[in-house]
Amino acid sequence: MKRWQQIMRIGGFEFRRFFKWKQELFSLVLMAVLFAISIGWGELKTSLEETHQVAVVAPFELPAVANIEWQAMTEAEPAFALLGKEVAGVLLIEPDPQQGYRAELVALNSAGWQGRVQTQLQAFLQQQKLGDMNLSEEQIAALNTPPSFTVIIQRDEEAASSADKALPSLILVSIMVGVFGSFGLMMTAITQEKQQRVTEQLLTLITPGEWMDGKILGITLHCLKSMVTVLVIIVLVIVVMSVIGGDAVELPSINLELVLATLLFALLGLAMINAMMAGFAATIDDPNHSGRTAMMLIPALFVGAGFGVMDSPQGLLAQILSWFPLTSFAVMPIRVADGGVAWWEWLGSFAVLMLTTYVIRSAAVRLFRLGITMYGKEPSWRLMGRALIGRRV
Repeated sequence: MKRWQQIMRIGGFEFRRFFKWKQELFSLVLMAVLFAISIGWGELKTSLEETHQVAVVAPFELPAVANIEWQAMTEAEPAFALLGKEVAGVLLIEPDPQQGYRAELVALNSAGWQGRVQTQLQAFLQQQKLGDMNLSEEQIAALNTPPSFTVIIQRDEEAASSADKALPSLILVSIMVGVFGSFGLMMTAITQEKQQRVTEQLLTLITPGEWMDGKILGITLHCLKSMVTVLVIIVLVIVVMSVIGGDAVELPSINLELVLATLLFALLGLAMINAMMAGFAATIDDPNHSGRTAMMLIPALFVGAGFGVMDSPQGLLAQILSWFPLTSFAVMPIRVADGGVAWWEWLGSFAVLMLTTYVIRSAAVRLFRLGITMYGKEPSWRLMGRALIGRRV
């Protein structure tokens, strides 16, 4: 009982150590401001852009383009005489026997308005070319409509919406946020205490196992909170973008099995990752000069495996990775989100992950005990290997 009280006390300390409600609130406000700026930036840029005069030599009238004022002329030579003085560009449009029309825009300097003119006029000239062929409106509409190509997935449930298809990506992104958060927080928590030489005092009160378990608990809960925050922000962004675009708000369909599987795998997967990082971080004497710091980024590869099989979540490779304990915490949730995974399958994978986490945690405690009191040098790879397998060092 005393052991769990110590672990909970340390876990609460580590969680409160990194969770600052004012910082969280400031981050959310800052994200909202940046999001609002990113949405309105295009409109602001267009509204503040000056109107450009463009001399046009063309056999027909051109459509309106934002911030562009056409100046119709009959010959090219007088138009070029105005370039750089009264007009910012000269646009020449001539019939072409092969392409229908050939357009050439001449300007003294490169600017963003030229790409906008090119994009809009290419579509206009395409329609003009089709109109010159004496085609009916039905024929023109048929040429502009690409052939239909439909993929039908024969499952019992209804066809997945675009929001449902994006759900695996949302899960993986949130897990990636948790893994990178674990890397930074665990490295900071352990190396700072080593550099401040408080390890000996702490070890007189608690065991290395209690110390490390408390860190794993607190930092895992904090990273889980970060994952939930990221998911909420992404969903809010989707809702706001849908409202701004005038589209129907489309949210992914979430069931209890998916929530439970994702939460369990994410929680235990982060605990496993944090155990690895706690043991390894204890062997680093100075994170600013140690060559081992980059090794702690290896767990990010486990999440990368999920991105690698996201296009085929029910394929053979995805099934193998969803049972392999080092990658199952990232791959199994996206398989559950895709559907077609029996409850016993993800429960069995979770049991394997639980057993692996216990084994890794036990080895990490031995490595933590070896490295936490070493100052001025780092243990050799040989000593670390002996500690991991439980040999005397």
